[in-house]
Amino acid sequence: MAKYKRKRIVVDAVRITRPITIETSKGTMKGNPGDFLITDKNGEQYPCESELFYEMYEPVKGYVNVKSFMGKSWRKLKQKIKENEPKPRKLKNPTEE
Repeated sequence: MAKYKRKRIVVDAVRITRPITIETSKGTMKGNPGDFLITDKNGEQYPCESELFYEMYEPVKGYVNVKSFMGKSWRKLKQKIKENEPKPRKLKNPTEE
């Protein structure tokens, strides 16, 4: 999940891919595909329209999503291991000769 900041407030945000309805402290809110689901420092979640989100927030510089980075690294490592594995040899059965 990427980090974004609003003035001096940092939040987690993820792009919504399907319509959602979420209960918040301010009531029921709906989010549409393309909107952002924001999680603030208290764990409160709420949807935000994409245009408004980009007006109010900017990415946090220097932030590295470690979970995503490690996942990509692990997949690359598994692929390299798979590519370098020796091919299994078919052994001849001595009784078939």
